[in-house]
Amino acid sequence: MQQARVNKTIGIVFYFQGQYEQSLLSYQAALDYFQQQPFSAEIAIKQANLLNNIALVQTSQGDAVAALKSYQQAEPLYQRYGDEVDKIDVRYNLAVLYISLRRFDIAISMLKDVIAKREVIGDDYGVAQASGDLGVSYKHSGQYQQAEQYLSKAIAIRNKYERELEEIRSSLELVKVYFATNQDEKAYSILMQAIDKIIVFLH
Repeated sequence: MQQARVNKTIGIVFYFQGQYEQSLLSYQAALDYFQQQPFSAEIAIKQANLLNNIALVQTSQGDAVAALKSYQQAEPLYQRYGDEVDKIDVRYNLAVLYISLRRFDIAISMLKDVIAKREVIGDDYGVAQASGDLGVSYKHSGQYQQAEQYLSKAIAIRNKYERELEEIRSSLELVKVYFATNQDEKAYSILMQAIDKIIVFLH
């Protein structure tokens, strides 16, 4: 048990260092241990957490198919044994993965569900995060009115909590929406505001 916990911790360290192969090996060693233990709700969550971490590594490696399989193994465990935050977070991670796979239809449906559930539990930051991704999904699928709505929502929340870098990213996505819909004056205005924030952020 102690070795499995150490392996998980080492996996986290390797992940944030960008050493994905070593991270994957450490996570897998920990997962192997927990999969060999008598099954219980506690063991199920430990397995789900490791599968979620493995999926994040696989996504960083560009292996979206493997990441999808890992999330699909983790999600039923979270849905049955996890708390509400666990359930919402794994749905969000899956939705982001579907964006990378360009399955915007699936991502849109999942992100709308995530936003609704995060609003219920009062997770404003999580709502902003999912709204920004939903706006990007709508943008890529050519649904520009909805893209503007959700990107603007993400910007407003991020501004409220002074999440400058994330606000800038959403603003630049909104600029793309305005250019795509020939609203050049709006695009230029938002772009100049974003540039001003970048200058302040860098100083």
